[in-house]
Amino acid sequence: MKVTTRIIAVIVLLFAAAACAVAQCSARSIVRKNKSRMAPYQYDSYALKEITFDPFKPQVVEIEFTAFAGYKYKLVFGTSDFAENINLNIYDKGLRSKKRNKLYDSKESEENNWAFEPEKPGTYYINYEVPRSISGVKKKACAIMMVGFKD
Repeated sequence: MKVTTRIIAVIVLLFAAAACAVAQCSARSIVRKNKSRMAPYQYDSYALKEITFDPFKPQVVEIEFTAFAGYKYKLVFGTSDFAENINLNIYDKGLRSKKRNKLYDSKESEENNWAFEPEKPGTYYINYEVPRSISGVKKKACAIMMVGFKD
C-alpha cells in the first residue's frame, strides 16, 4: 500500500513539474502578446529558445539569424515571465570571433521589450546573457525571436 501511494505521488509530481515547465514556455502566448510590435512589417515566424537559469553560473546562449538580400527585416524579442534580468546583444560575428562588433544592446532599450531591424543582408548573432538563478534553484524559461519582413 505504501509503495503504491509513493509511486502515485511521484507520478503526480512529475506531471505537475511538466505542466509548470510548459506554462513557463507558452510560445503562443508570448507571440500573441508581442505580435502588435511587429507593425508595419508582416509577421512571418518565430524561433523559440529555452534558457536555463543555473544557480551556480551565468551563461551566454547564442542563436543565429540570416537576413537575405531584397528584404527588410524586423526582429521582435519576447520572454516568458521570470525574476532575473537577461541581456540581449546582437553581433556581426559569433562568440568565437575576436573581431566582432556589437550592433545592438538591450540595456539601451526598455526592459524585455526589444526590437532590431538589420540594416543589411548577412548573418547576425543574437546572444542572450543569462544570469545566475536568484532563487538558487535551477529553472527553465524561454525567449522568442519573432521575424517580420517586407519587400
